[in-house]
Amino acid sequence: MAIKYKWLAQQLRKQIYDNMENGIPKLPTEKELCDRYRVSRQTVRQSLALLEQEGLISRRQGSGSYITGLKSGSNVVAALVTDEHIAPCASLLGELRSALSQRGFSLSVHVTGNRTFDEREILVRLLESPPRALLAEGVKSALPSPNLDLYRRLRALGVPMVFLRGGYGAFPQEPCIKDDNLGGSALLTRHLLEQGHREIGGIFRMDDQPGLERYQGFMEAMHRAGYRVMDRQICWYASGELEELSQGRPDFLRKMAAQQLQGCTAVLCHDDEIAYWLSRELQLPGGELSPVAIAACESTYAGTGNMLAFTTLERRPRQLANALVQAVTDRLKGLSVPSRELPLELAVRESTRRPPEIN
Repeated sequence: MAIKYKWLAQQLRKQIYDNMENGIPKLPTEKELCDRYRVSRQTVRQSLALLEQEGLISRRQGSGSYITGLKSGSNVVAALVTDEHIAPCASLLGELRSALSQRGFSLSVHVTGNRTFDEREILVRLLESPPRALLAEGVKSALPSPNLDLYRRLRALGVPMVFLRGGYGAFPQEPCIKDDNLGGSALLTRHLLEQGHREIGGIFRMDDQPGLERYQGFMEAMHRAGYRVMDRQICWYASGELEELSQGRPDFLRKMAAQQLQGCTAVLCHDDEIAYWLSRELQLPGGELSPVAIAACESTYAGTGNMLAFTTLERRPRQLANALVQAVTDRLKGLSVPSRELPLELAVRESTRRPPEIN
């Protein structure tokens, strides 16, 4: 009777959710379903058509019925980001929203401002109404997190997690999709060496996991090339000190430029935001640009439209968004997802032009 296919669809919904829990990406074949439930092939096909209409499966000719990761009702993926307004993040969120929408999911964005207090407030709200999955950019990811208890509670509720840029060491089993920071900073360092620089300084963010990786890549590249780096040539800053710069209080950076980076012909910077502020401190009298070459490991927004276009690192368009969406949807299907480091390419610009004195 006609109601039979609806009964079978309900049984298959339960199997879909069980499969998602156990990492099984497909439903059994039509013949297997016929034999298991003692129904006709027509009933099986009606049930599968209903599930496909609900977005729970995707049928592929000659291949079978694949689980999409969607569930009846809300299919919201929550994204925790430090700043949604900087150009790369705004672009990434747009790409994520579009790609997830094509798969039947919506994206809700929550901004932490790179503050653990704000992160905690957001996680508390998410516990009240858990999303289907969580994309999280770690807050001060090089430091111990005071919010691990809330992440654990979300995990206990069955919310899959994927970390962006930097994860938390307490969750090594959760995939993290990030740039190859170590390899990228080594690539920039080799570029500076090829330009003739030998006294190269570095300035990195100390409370950010990518900052530690970029420092490591820089030091390894210098040592492999046979050049030393004095401790005083490495500068460290915390996230909060960036606010001082935007408020017109550059004292800490001015001191670094005058004391630690004195004598350097090039500086490798954590990103183009700190590179921009450093270039201002290195300006010569009369506003002339300093001959010191500056390279940035990440392009955010500060290097565009200001006095200098910084040599930096780039990834292929939409590469990060595609990797994140694939990781999230695979986790929702119950599949195992490994962490990934995305390769970076050198983008040479004005800031590392070869000065005449070191030709």
